[in-house]
Amino acid sequence: MPQSPKLRAVLFGLGVLLGLEVVARVIVQEESVLFAFEKSDGLIGVLGDKVYVRESQTHRGSDGPYDYVIRTNSIGLRADTELTPEMPEGSERYLALGDSWIFGTSLGQEKTMPAQLGRLLTRAKGQPVSVVNAGIPGGSAFEALARWRELGPYHAWTGVVIGIPHNVGRQNSLASERASVFHPTQGAPYINSRIYLILRSWIAPYTRPKYAASTPPHDGGLLEDIRTIVTQARALGLSVVLVEDPGRLDDAVGQVRQVDMRWREALIPLGALFAGHALDTRDCWGHDDHGHPGVAGAEAIASVVAEVMVSGQSTEGLSPEPPCEQFVATDSP
Repeated sequence: MPQSPKLRAVLFGLGVLLGLEVVARVIVQEESVLFAFEKSDGLIGVLGDKVYVRESQTHRGSDGPYDYVIRTNSIGLRADTELTPEMPEGSERYLALGDSWIFGTSLGQEKTMPAQLGRLLTRAKGQPVSVVNAGIPGGSAFEALARWRELGPYHAWTGVVIGIPHNVGRQNSLASERASVFHPTQGAPYINSRIYLILRSWIAPYTRPKYAASTPPHDGGLLEDIRTIVTQARALGLSVVLVEDPGRLDDAVGQVRQVDMRWREALIPLGALFAGHALDTRDCWGHDDHGHPGVAGAEAIASVVAEVMVSGQSTEGLSPEPPCEQFVATDSP
């Protein structure tokens, strides 16, 4: 049956588009026609060094009588080795995100919560388990999100451990700068077609600013940033554990504080687990550094988190067990 002129025209048009798409894929790199938020380092690229330092450093300090050494690798992770895309066969690897509580301010390299968590999980699971420390001292939920965007989708992980951020002030201070980052709901969606992406990048400047302003939530987007990490990690099939804490030393010692239920209500339906230690005795905290857990406190937190990760069951709230005094004998740099 002969083809009609209209059908021939449609087929010819489709052939031309297909040919243009092939040519466009050869001569135009996708990276060059993506919006900033769509790039693996987009958030970092927009805010630059304001997000966090990404370089190898060595720092020595002391917390009272305890000396410690902090070392970071070439991308600012608290590690003595470089991060590889793949994890060793027969092992597990988790990404720890958060602020100074995850990073381990005033703690030695192997005394941080992620380092101790890795050892506990290795013992419990009978196979090598590493917990990569991507904590950022003074960091916010936005910086944890930036770390996730940089490392999460491009490396092999078993799961993610997220310390609920403390630095709300930092989160709020970044809110106005975040208005310069193109918000995904304010532009045409991503479609894996080079012709479409080229046209989108041409048209966008005439329809809205490339980095369109967005109105940040009242908390600077703290919960939303963590929700984004959890949602994306779960979509990749990763386990997620949120680490709760009792706040300041003066609020914690002598009592077991109630957790902020907003986090559980928002994230448990997404498949996240929750764990936290009450840090309710003085020996849970740093010697002179009263704003962070000491070695005993970090190990107590790691013990609770490891139990939740192995059992798959969240704690009911902040747990006073195991007591930090159980680890005081090993409380050294």
